[in-house]
Amino acid sequence: MNDKWLGTPPFVMIPRLKSLVADLEHLAVPGSHLTPNEVVNIRSCLLVSRAVPCLIGEMTGHPSIKDGPGLTSELFYLDRKRNLARTLSRWYRFDDGLI
Repeated sequence: MNDKWLGTPPFVMIPRLKSLVADLEHLAVPGSHLTPNEVVNIRSCLLVSRAVPCLIGEMTGHPSIKDGPGLTSELFYLDRKRNLARTLSRWYRFDDGLI
C-alpha cells in the first residue's frame, strides 16, 4: 500500500470526495431527488462489509471515545514521514511511528 493517498493519487481522490460532499448536500435539501440517469440500479442487493485500511492502537484525546485501545474508521490519507493519518472525520498522529 502506498502512503499518503493509499494508492489513489490526490488528483483522483480529491474530486471524488468533493463530488460526494456535493451529492450529500444536494440530498439534504428538502424535496430534492435524483434523476434516473444519476443512479445505477442494483438487484438482489445485500449490505456487507469489506476490509478497508485503518489504524489500531492506544488512543488519547479522542473527542467521543475514552482513552485506551481503539480502531479508527477508514483511512483516506496516510503520511508516514509526518506521522499523520486522516479518516473521514478527523486527523490522527502516531508519534511512535507504525509498527
